[in-house]
Amino acid sequence: MADFMKVKRFKFRPIGIVVASFVIVIFVGAGLLCLPFAVKSGEPDFLIALFSATSATCVTGHTVIDPFTYFTAFGQAVMLILIQIGGLGFITIISLFMLYIKKDVTLSDRKLALQSAGGLKMKGLKGLLKYIFIGTFSLEFVGAVLLAISFVPDYGWGLGIWQAVFTSVSSFCNAGFSLTGAATEYGMPDKSLSLSGYTSDPLFLIVVMALITIGGMGFYVWYDVVKGRFRPSRYSLHTKVVLISTGSIILAGWALFMAFEWNNSGTIGGMNTVDKILNSLFFAVTPRTAGHYTVDMNYFSDGSYLLTNLLMFIGGSPGSTAGGVKTTTFVVLVLTMITACRREKQVRVFKRGIEQDDAMNAVTVTMLYVLAIVLSVFVICGIDGGTPYQSDYGDWATVVNGAEVPNVINFKNVLFEVISAISATGLTMGITAELSAFSQVILILLMFFGRVGGYTLVLVFSETRRPPAITRMPEHIMIG
Repeated sequence: MADFMKVKRFKFRPIGIVVASFVIVIFVGAGLLCLPFAVKSGEPDFLIALFSATSATCVTGHTVIDPFTYFTAFGQAVMLILIQIGGLGFITIISLFMLYIKKDVTLSDRKLALQSAGGLKMKGLKGLLKYIFIGTFSLEFVGAVLLAISFVPDYGWGLGIWQAVFTSVSSFCNAGFSLTGAATEYGMPDKSLSLSGYTSDPLFLIVVMALITIGGMGFYVWYDVVKGRFRPSRYSLHTKVVLISTGSIILAGWALFMAFEWNNSGTIGGMNTVDKILNSLFFAVTPRTAGHYTVDMNYFSDGSYLLTNLLMFIGGSPGSTAGGVKTTTFVVLVLTMITACRREKQVRVFKRGIEQDDAMNAVTVTMLYVLAIVLSVFVICGIDGGTPYQSDYGDWATVVNGAEVPNVINFKNVLFEVISAISATGLTMGITAELSAFSQVILILLMFFGRVGGYTLVLVFSETRRPPAITRMPEHIMIG
């Protein structure tokens, strides 16, 4: 009887605690944004608060309202804190204090910190966490100072500095939020949407791109680069793959955007050569889960639309503030395909072999994202397909080949919205606020899925399962 009455103790594992921490932060943030003094109207809406808190904590950038015109200074400050916590990871923050203050740190505590920080080795964990914080706040400070050069002349010292800090943190954390809605109150409506007012400001664009890129490479990569004294021969295989894949994807995207948009009058066609080159580079950087934009993406050519979706889907690198399936996943997939075509047994790169489990994990992550995207597009198109919407630039129609085409929610912009949400990017064609409450809840779930990571969620439910006791006899099936 005593044995029957025993209750099995539920044990939280490190990876489960990381996931739970995001849920807790989201709901605490939503609660703060629901306070009457957090919104300028004094009448908060729970779904808007939950959507905004999820988007900020998951560093996505999707929003159904303009943060500046809807939230008070308190609400904006809550959003900024959520972005910072979401970028660093709540457990990463707690772990730093735990490792420096607590003397009897257990192995489980260290595993939890390693999981949150995106590290590869237990050795040097304390130094990694310290470097994450010093590096993050130093880069955000420098970014804010440089961005203030552009913001202060437009908004004055007070709001200008606040804009610079908010944009710097948002860019580094790959969140994509901005407070440029204030431009309308200052008589600059052309600067009220994301970073559309700074298409001809080289310093501004370069600073934002640098923050996005550094933030999207991953904490461990910076640590490895500095620890290796900027000598590539000393870098780990992970760091080499991240650096080369990041550079290659950005350069390829830059060249393709210039080819697709050079003469497109709806985007960069009317700019001078320097601005065309810089804004094309910006297009290549920001879809890697940042969410800032400088032009109305409703006017993108089909090539740019497809390329943006691909860049969002790939995203940044593991252990970073970015989302997407990650650059390393994409590289392993490509290398696995090449290995299979060559009929070779081992996936190799930089004279190193890649673990078979890593190749299987890459396939698993990619398929999880694809399935989530397909199901979400089906549901949202079924609920909201055909609904008219007004783009972020105030247009109810888009000019295509000289003719006006009404803006309605269709497969094209729903797919864009879904990929943007699950990849934690935040780019939009303007349909977010026009979606039904149910569709917005789907986006909330996708943002959480994308920030935590599909494979992480699978591990939460599967890591306690024991492997099968029996190995079955293999048999071939026809593929392709």
